[in-house]
Amino acid sequence: MRKNLLMSVTLLAAAVVGAQENSVELDTIVVTASRLPIDIASAGSAVSVITRATIERSQAVSVADLLRDVPGIAVSRSGGWGAQTQLRVRGAEANHVLVIIDGVEANDPAIGDEFQFEHLLAADIERIEVVRGPQSALWGSDAVSGVINIITRRPDTPREFATTLEAGGFDTVRAGGRVGMLGERYEIGGSVALLDSAGSNISRTGTEEDGFRNATLSLKGQIDLSEQTRVAVAVRHTDATTRSDSIDFVSTGLPVDADVVADSRQSYVNMTAAFFPANAVTHLLKMTYLDTSAENLSDGVLDSAVGAQRTGIYYQGSIEFDSTLADSLTFALDHEQETFRQRGAATLFGDPNQDQRLRTTGYVLEYRLSPTDALNLSAAARHDQSSAFDSATTYRLTAAYALDDARTRLRGSFGTGQKSPTFIERFGFFADAFVGNPALEPETSKGWEIGVDRTYFDGRLVLGVTYFDEQLRNEINGFVFDPGSLQFTAANETAKSYRDGLEVTASAQPSERLSVTASVTLLDSTQDDGLGQQSAEIRRPEHMAALRVNYSPSERANINLNLSYNGTQYDTFFPPFPQPFERVELSSYRLVTLAGSWRLTNRIELFGRIENLLDEDYEDVFGFATPGVAAYVGLRTRR
Repeated sequence: MRKNLLMSVTLLAAAVVGAQENSVELDTIVVTASRLPIDIASAGSAVSVITRATIERSQAVSVADLLRDVPGIAVSRSGGWGAQTQLRVRGAEANHVLVIIDGVEANDPAIGDEFQFEHLLAADIERIEVVRGPQSALWGSDAVSGVINIITRRPDTPREFATTLEAGGFDTVRAGGRVGMLGERYEIGGSVALLDSAGSNISRTGTEEDGFRNATLSLKGQIDLSEQTRVAVAVRHTDATTRSDSIDFVSTGLPVDADVVADSRQSYVNMTAAFFPANAVTHLLKMTYLDTSAENLSDGVLDSAVGAQRTGIYYQGSIEFDSTLADSLTFALDHEQETFRQRGAATLFGDPNQDQRLRTTGYVLEYRLSPTDALNLSAAARHDQSSAFDSATTYRLTAAYALDDARTRLRGSFGTGQKSPTFIERFGFFADAFVGNPALEPETSKGWEIGVDRTYFDGRLVLGVTYFDEQLRNEINGFVFDPGSLQFTAANETAKSYRDGLEVTASAQPSERLSVTASVTLLDSTQDDGLGQQSAEIRRPEHMAALRVNYSPSERANINLNLSYNGTQYDTFFPPFPQPFERVELSSYRLVTLAGSWRLTNRIELFGRIENLLDEDYEDVFGFATPGVAAYVGLRTRR
């Protein structure tokens, strides 16, 4: 497949560069592709930006639904709203992508350093930036395959008040509100988002509905103490309850109706001070706090509980030199301390009750320069010191070049990454199922990408093509049978795993009222099968595509059609003992959402949508059923 992908990218790049149309300015500012905000035309890595307009027009309930349409991202959801939701970027693991919410690194140490996308509602999100490719040199251990930066809303009027109320399928009610104040030197805003759904049955059999409740509160504000000093605070808290099923380990090995409940909470706090002693000098000091907990109950009885805290202290200093190179130098110091706790009943197999700690300090240096207006270069290096692992150094190089006609942009990057073993992999214990391995070593990766972007018709059409190639060493396998304990454990693989693929994007604006965006992803993600052969990794479809059409027939009305295609993929099925595990195939599927809105007045808007319009019967995870067609209607107010 790699040879075919290289041929495809060559042909597509030739087609993109070949036409002759007028130029367009790519001046969108992104804050994740570098330690300093840069315009997207200067980024050497592939970057996708989801704006507030897209979120409102699509009426997406969860951020995961929005990210499903981003090139290179595969979503695996084991049921409906609230069910475990994993995102894999370019075929990497779910804990290889760093998620940042309002400046707080939000990956959860209590659940294997994954972010709980199932709990992230889209109601108060202003903007989402996705930077793909190895970013560990900038952002550390969790950024092996990319970074997803989520920025919540800020007030945009002196006095802001808005409400939302929606009801629809699966006895779902969604409500929310937002208030804000905006002054010359200050701003403050807060929001609440509530979701209560009876849900659908995630088992193939039975009739029990698996519901979900979510309450999210957020508050953020900033004040300019002087022309040289700014202070900002952001606080966010989510409280969620998810009902699910258990696995029938005796007869089928599949989910079966049961009274299983997970209560979880996540809190994020960010306090930042920015100092600008001179026009070209910036100092940032940030303190963050993450607190998560989850309790799992079976038939109303506490079965197990996990929790984690992360305290972070960060400093970043930048200077922009007054030279013909238009260069800048940034130094950053990141210090984090993580704690992990696990509680449960001790058995003959062992005692899960434990508390663990980890300290990490990272030193970052990034240099950016523009020898000419058309060429942007960057180099970054990071050195991490850990209380549990050997020191690790990662680096990243990028380049972006605009051709003479200013309609074509070439870009490329090369970087390395490292992912520390998680608390679960090292110390986790689940009776009769899994025991941790404290001797694990960090995973390491390296990867490169090349891309070309081309604009046509005065910027009304933008095409992009990216080819990427990455490899992973010391991959941690969490399903290794340990004959000594008669349980599964984790171990580093000796063979490399490989990922390469092609991402093609298109964005068109045929008229002021009509816009179309589309993407296609081809992915080849393989690992050693134990017999010296490479086989496709599970839950990574080889083909993915997305199409979004937005049409505004009038100033008051809007229609949005979204199509997501997920190709055939594989999963692992564990039948009852003593049968060996099986490799199973999951069929491709298409998800269609049709949304529309009508502004009754300047302050009141009626909206509605139909999800899974084709009533597709599909599974992202083998054995876990997903919701069918459902319709929703709601009302927004603002003053």
